[in-house]
Order: sequence, then C-alpha cells, then structure tokens
Amino acid sequence: MGQQHTFKILFLIVHIWLATSSGFSQSVANVPKAFKALNSEPEVILINNKIKVPSESGHFQGVQLIEKKGTEKLLISGSSLTKAYVLQINLKKRKTDKLITLMTDPYRHAGGIQVSEPFMVVGIEDNILKTTSKVCLYNYRNNALYRSQPNIIIERDGQSKQKTAGATGLLALDSNYLAIVANWDSRNWDFYQIDPKKGEHEFLYSYTAPTDWGSYQSINLIKDGSAIYAIGFHKKDLAGQADLILVSKLGSFKPIMEKVDAKTFNCKKGVDFNAAVGLQVDSKGKLVIWSTQVDPGRKITVNRFIQK
Repeated sequence: MGQQHTFKILFLIVHIWLATSSGFSQSVANVPKAFKALNSEPEVILINNKIKVPSESGHFQGVQLIEKKGTEKLLISGSSLTKAYVLQINLKKRKTDKLITLMTDPYRHAGGIQVSEPFMVVGIEDNILKTTSKVCLYNYRNNALYRSQPNIIIERDGQSKQKTAGATGLLALDSNYLAIVANWDSRNWDFYQIDPKKGEHEFLYSYTAPTDWGSYQSINLIKDGSAIYAIGFHKKDLAGQADLILVSKLGSFKPIMEKVDAKTFNCKKGVDFNAAVGLQVDSKGKLVIWSTQVDPGRKITVNRFIQK
C-alpha cells in the first residue's frame, strides 16, 4: 500500500469520525420519532466554577457541546450589563475553564447559539435600545472563537425589537449552511444562506410566528433524511418545553413552518429553559438536550435529557 493511498484512507477515517462523533452530527434517522422519545427526566451534572462570570443585568442564554483536543466541552453563551460572552466548561473535569468576551457595550447580549462543525453561530445585540444586532459566525476549530474574531458578520438594523437576534440556529447542508435568526421574543424568524468559504450570506425568507408559539430563548436546527426541523425552547407553567417545528423539506428551501409536536421536560436543581438550552446528536445518532440554570454561580447545574 503506497503512502499516498494510506494518507487518503486516514483522511477518510478522520472525516467520518468528525461527522459522527458526539457534538458534530446534526442528523437523526427520524426527527419526530427521536423528539418523541426524549426522556423528560434529566441526568443532573454539577459544574465547579472558579471564574468570575459577569451576571449583572444578564443571564445564561444558549448551550452547545463541542469536542476540543479530545475533550468534550460545553459552550454557554451569556449576557450582562457590559459584555456578551461564552463560558467554556470541561465536562470530563466538571469545571469551567475559559471565559471568552465576544463583544462589549452596547453589544452586551449574546443569545441562543448553535454549533455546526466547525462553526458556532450567535446573535449579539443591543438589548437596551433593541434596534441593532450582529449575527456572528465563529470557527472554533481554528481558534477564531477564542480570539473573538468572527469569520462572518450579518449586520441587522431596524425598529425596536424588529432586528434583534435573541436566538440563532445553524445547519450544515450539502454546499452551504442554513441559519435562522429570531428577534425579540422570537416573534419573527429570518432565514439566511451562509457560504463560509466565500464569506457570503444571502437573506432567504422571513416568517412571523403565530401567537401561540413560545417566546423561545433558543432555537436549534436539525434534519433527517427528508426534512429540516427547528426545536424552540422556552418555559411554560414552570416546566421546560420544547416545540418541534417542520421548517422545510430537504433540497430547495421551501418554508413550511408548521408546529408538529411539543414536549414538556422536568428540569431539576434550578435548571430553567428560559436560560441556556441546546440540542446535540450523540455518537449513536440519538438526540440529546442540554440546559443550565439561569445565573452563573460557584456551582453551575446542568441537565441532560437523552433520547430513550
């Protein structure tokens, strides 16, 4: 076997591993079935925190799982009086290990996030005037996230609450990425096509949510073999709730925007779906939901809800 052939095989193995290892896949066999099979009772994980995380006039906003140098990490976005940030947690050691300042006043509010290998998307807004936001795409693999240097920025400006970016989602497709950006209380959803290689983005579609949809704090995208779905997370009647929304069939983006299911989750030890929530597909192809408490503290409680 020649050296070049061996290299190609190793490259293929690594590519497949990256596509299927925990935190990277965004596809399950059947999204509605996986959603219905999610356990409503969580595994409770306690995190030690020795980092001074800003908490005045803000709280945790979104959460995603990544793998960095062979170790699983949680990224938790947050807002405060003076800065937007991401807090990184080492799951193996059960402790926080890094605070990343994304932007500062007036862009002090980092909302719900989603990772789509190798990028993390987050909306960073002025949550006082509520007239402007920046949707930022960071490559965490090449340390753009850790340097707080977005690879792409989508600038949004408008009337109060119209062009904020409190919840964002990102989904890898065949040749580009589909992004969703929801404004204040997720009353309006804007869809974009993003091409990171060209550094380009294109507005696709805007949708006004029905009044019976939740004020989603996080919205994540996921797909199966036939369709793209969004899962919106919020709090209802003191419990966590996730709504499953059929966005479009695969192929050409043709919005359907139909809520097809909803599920209640029994959050424990202070975890709140009005704080950081986010989805993951694990190495077995099962759906996982992560959530945290509202405010940072010396101990941070995480709930993990796993598909049965």
